[in-house]
Amino acid sequence: MMLALLAEAALRSAVLIGMAWLALRLLRITNPFTQMAVWGGVLATSLAMPLLMQLAPADRLTVPLDGIRFWLQPATQLIARAEPAAQATLTAASPPTLDIGWSDFGLGLYLLVAGTLLLRLALGTLAGLRLRARAQRLRHGWTQPQDIRVSKDITVPLTIAGTILLPPDFTGWSAATRKAVLAHEASHIERHDYYTLLLSTLHRALFWFSPAAWWLDNRLALLAEANSDTAALEQMEDHLTYAEILVAMAVKARRLPAGLAMARPATVTARVERILQGGTLPLRMNARRWALVLALLAPASVISAGATGTDKVDPAVAARMAEQAKPRTAIALAPEAMDKFTGYYETPLMANRPLKVYREGDHLLAHVIGQPAMAFYPESPTSFFSRDLPVQGSFQVNSQGMVGGVVLHQNGHDLPAARIDDARGKALEQALAERVKSNKPLPGSEAALRAHIAQIKAGKIDRDSLMADKADAVISLLPKIQAEMLPLGDLQSVQFKRVDEGGMDVYRATYAHGVRDWWVLVTPEGKLDSMWFGPAS
Repeated sequence: MMLALLAEAALRSAVLIGMAWLALRLLRITNPFTQMAVWGGVLATSLAMPLLMQLAPADRLTVPLDGIRFWLQPATQLIARAEPAAQATLTAASPPTLDIGWSDFGLGLYLLVAGTLLLRLALGTLAGLRLRARAQRLRHGWTQPQDIRVSKDITVPLTIAGTILLPPDFTGWSAATRKAVLAHEASHIERHDYYTLLLSTLHRALFWFSPAAWWLDNRLALLAEANSDTAALEQMEDHLTYAEILVAMAVKARRLPAGLAMARPATVTARVERILQGGTLPLRMNARRWALVLALLAPASVISAGATGTDKVDPAVAARMAEQAKPRTAIALAPEAMDKFTGYYETPLMANRPLKVYREGDHLLAHVIGQPAMAFYPESPTSFFSRDLPVQGSFQVNSQGMVGGVVLHQNGHDLPAARIDDARGKALEQALAERVKSNKPLPGSEAALRAHIAQIKAGKIDRDSLMADKADAVISLLPKIQAEMLPLGDLQSVQFKRVDEGGMDVYRATYAHGVRDWWVLVTPEGKLDSMWFGPAS
């Protein structure tokens, strides 16, 4: 009984993680502060999942596929994102409780692994607290009002609870280095990262059999460092110098008890690459962003913890979701054996946005053009899987060894994608790159936007202004869109901002009582193909 409850809670948590990841991708939220808030909320919900499963309403939650984004984020409406498959509905409930008859051996194995991980966590936490207790308190003008201590047992700066520990060689640091280090560590304390990661490690220990729990733990650790790097860069400003500090400290780093080391080798490479990219520093959380995060998490939590019942989801979909969530093991496959899979595949839900597959070392990378790539590893000569999310791809190979397409496996569905000519794929990719580089709006996009805003205010959507397969979805969402838009008052101005990486025109609309950013894609005839809006950023 206990294992069945844990298995269902882990599966529901994995569904919640997948929904949050998808929402962040669809909404193009890249700000690490916002992402940390979202994943922190996901962690809290996942820890409470067994209780939420008992409290969740028993009613079926049915959401139109085109409205998923609206359902997850009422503050950022999805408007006309539907593709041909969007006429169906998605029953947003978790699969039925798995009854696989766990034996006493299974229970013993779970308790053995979970107990070992919990013991490691407890011993590491105690060791960290002892390390802090043995450290010598520094009392200088630059340490106030923080609790800063020096420890001969460490080689890099470290945060334990509300205390900053410095290595003995800090006396040789420049004033700028010391200022950046203290800003980095103080940022961890301000955001309570020590306790967040402690809970994340606890969650990982309790649900050690779920790959999603391990992924969430790694994601939170990386975001905690990214946000503290921002605090340090606000003090240092020189990105190259700060990157050099991280690299130098990573060389000296060694394994430490529970705490937050400033330069853990596992995270330094990604952090340095991001720092050297430069650009403006991400904005911190404010009331609007917290409201956005809550609006995202509340319905997603209700959906993921929703009622149990075999009538709430297609059993075939539930079985595929369970299969897709299983841990995968990569096999050894000669790199040249993967080359036949590289190329372009027509995605079933996005016109003129093919899936690009290419090889990098011993694995494949794939992405819809205009979106970030994801690595895939071979589990058979023709099947590949992602280590980031429960997503797999099965290439279709005929008797002559020719690859005709790939079937994508995700969220309990199998989506076929036929292979297209490389010349066509490259042409589409080049066209998108040139469009983004030109940074010019498509003809008629501003006029289409203004007309659509006027239709929302009037409460009547003109079907002829939309692609035919989008009209029903937009009209069904109109009352919810009006609830968000009408309080903003009359439209005062529309300003083109940029073309985003996916080829959509981004406009800023200023109203009498607020501002919104709009993403617009129009056909050559001036009809709306895709459109949505969100808070100005």
